[in-house]
Amino acid sequence: MATTPESLQDLGKSIMSMDITKGADRFLDALAKLKVPGVDMDALVASQRDNLEAMGKANQAVMEGVTGVGKWQMKILMQTLEEISKTGGSMTKIGSPKAVVGEQTDMAKRAFETAVTSMRELADILNTANQTATKVIVDRVPDSLDEVKEILKVTQ
Repeated sequence: MATTPESLQDLGKSIMSMDITKGADRFLDALAKLKVPGVDMDALVASQRDNLEAMGKANQAVMEGVTGVGKWQMKILMQTLEEISKTGGSMTKIGSPKAVVGEQTDMAKRAFETAVTSMRELADILNTANQTATKVIVDRVPDSLDEVKEILKVTQ
């Protein structure tokens, strides 16, 4: 049986390998066969293939972010379990109730500091993934609109 981290990695690999463009490629192939007067269908289809490629890159950036978050969450979980394991045994050796409360307070403070650091790092991972995905789309849309305008010979 696979361990939890291996299972999550397998899931991540499966999701990353999904190719959402296959169905769209078939649609574009059918679209290319249409004959529309005054429209260069080959150019239109080529433009839309570029859009699909951009969407694929944007999806890949998002999935890399999701995978990064999953790995980071697993790391946090493992660190937390290790910390609990280490401190659990030592709590019985501390002695007085005052000392136990003091140790628990220190442990809570360390856990809080770790959580804040982890939240910042997760936010950075997601922010980078979102910026990458958005940039791909923002860079592609004006070109796509210009291509459609040119293909349809739209004048102002």
